[in-house]
Amino acid sequence: MSGIDLDAMRALFPCDVPVFPLPGAVLFPGALMPLHIFEPRYREMVSDALAGDRLIAMGLLLECDREEYEARPPFHETVCVGHLLQHKMLPDGRSNIVLVGVGAGTARPSERGKPYRTAQVDLIEEQRGDDSDALLRRVHEASPPGDQAFEDLWERLAEILPAAEVPGAMLGSCAQAAAIPPAQKLLLLEEPGLLRRGERLLEFLNRSWRWN
Repeated sequence: MSGIDLDAMRALFPCDVPVFPLPGAVLFPGALMPLHIFEPRYREMVSDALAGDRLIAMGLLLECDREEYEARPPFHETVCVGHLLQHKMLPDGRSNIVLVGVGAGTARPSERGKPYRTAQVDLIEEQRGDDSDALLRRVHEASPPGDQAFEDLWERLAEILPAAEVPGAMLGSCAQAAAIPPAQKLLLLEEPGLLRRGERLLEFLNRSWRWN
């Protein structure tokens, strides 16, 4: 599996994309997120994405009651657009998918006559620094995954992404797996620079250790 051109996908924006609001789930650029799709409206969302540009934005579900969730689930304006990398249809119509993060963005809800939410998304431009490899080592030492899992994930991402994208994708994967509140993950996602994102992640991890 190779040849995922994230820069080409980012060039499509701003554009209208489906939004999948979930509680506690924050996708990061370059990171992988497996999802189980079972609600009818999200089955339709996946079907539409497969027939189109394969883009789905992950949004953090805001607090709401059951009635609001069933009608129009509210989501935070900061989202991460993902590319539908893998899809496996199950016999009963459910499916398992894997998204790879394309980029963080600001979402403005739109209406396309679909049972799922959609939004016009403007991407936040990512700034890359020359010290990202050194920072990644520090983040790895302070957070999951373990050494073997880290190496395995690096190899998998290297098969999917251009080499220049892998350090940032690994940093996003560490942020995604970190045992910190979703609100802090959103703050990390909003950071336009990889170095600042990594430094803030270290700050959040250090705070969580002191509180524990």
